[in-house]
Amino acid sequence: MKWKWAFPPNLKAIIEVGGQHPSPKILDYETCFQRKIRVLSCAPAFAPMVAEMGLGLAISAARDITQADRDIRVGMEKWQFMYVSTLYDQLIGIIGYGNLARTLKPLLDPFHCKIQAYDPWLPKSYLKKQGVASVSLETLLETSKFIFVLAIPSAENKALLSRDLLLKIQKDSILILLSRAHLIDFDALIEFTNENRFKAAIDVYPIEPLPKDHPVRRAKNVILTPHLAGSALQARRNIGRMVTDDIEAMLLGLPPMNLQTAQLELMHRFN
Repeated sequence: MKWKWAFPPNLKAIIEVGGQHPSPKILDYETCFQRKIRVLSCAPAFAPMVAEMGLGLAISAARDITQADRDIRVGMEKWQFMYVSTLYDQLIGIIGYGNLARTLKPLLDPFHCKIQAYDPWLPKSYLKKQGVASVSLETLLETSKFIFVLAIPSAENKALLSRDLLLKIQKDSILILLSRAHLIDFDALIEFTNENRFKAAIDVYPIEPLPKDHPVRRAKNVILTPHLAGSALQARRNIGRMVTDDIEAMLLGLPPMNLQTAQLELMHRFN
């Protein structure tokens, strides 16, 4: 049920600092737009941190860094083991080409990767200008060596990566789940990594904090981190700077330049 907001008559902006615009189930966006109240998100402050984490997880999974660490601690290491992957010259698939993806792409450029993306909210011409090929979700899953799940959760993409679609991922590929578990059949993901169909790096979960007995804690062929991608001190400092700069701009009668402004056409599609 949507909350009953009592907007002060001189309210100019609503600013969130968690990284995602409030759900339309909570915030009355129609009233905000009618009264020209800006709804702003600090999501751009988190994008560089999440992109950096995504790159790190991809490299770690490809080179088996975390597994090598675990093995050597118990005396089961494989010296100069050669059957690992690399990011260099690989085909990268990105699901959702928003803030996170646009920040990740420059980090991938030194590896000479070819990048393809699936984003039904963006025209092919836009992706082409970004140097990214627009492909169907099926093609992306069937052909990509690294798959980054970066889409914002919406009413349309609940369990977008279904069991049947996850079966299309090629063996030895790596799926990096960074945005929300909302987008994936999480039980199927665990089942398929346990069967060694592909690897995964997971930072977000269906339930957080994760229950002690959750099956993902025993999953094989996965790297698990507890929603750490955006948790960098620098991101928090950047949020403070962005908020104060944009408040100062609005007090001077200027538009905000740092925070992400809500778009009415999109807010009703968000979960």
